[in-house]
Amino acid sequence: MSEIVQSIEAYGIRAQGKKEFIKHLNGEKTARFEAIKAKCYDCMGFYADGVQDCGVKDCPLYPFHPYKSL
Repeated sequence: MSEIVQSIEAYGIRAQGKKEFIKHLNGEKTARFEAIKAKCYDCMGFYADGVQDCGVKDCPLYPFHPYKSL
C-alpha cells in the first residue's frame, strides 16, 4: 500500500469520496459518480478544513459535488 493511501486512511477526514479516492489510488476501477466524488475529495484537500461546499461554481463537476449548497 502506498504512503499516500496509508496517510489518507490514517488522517483523511471521513467524507464522501474518501473510499472512492483510495479505490482509485489502488488501481481499482471506479464508476463515473465514484470518480466525481473521489476528485472532489482530492480537490478539497481531503476535507482537512471540514466537510463543506467548495464554492467553485465554475468547476464542471460542481453540480455533482456531494456537499454543494442548495
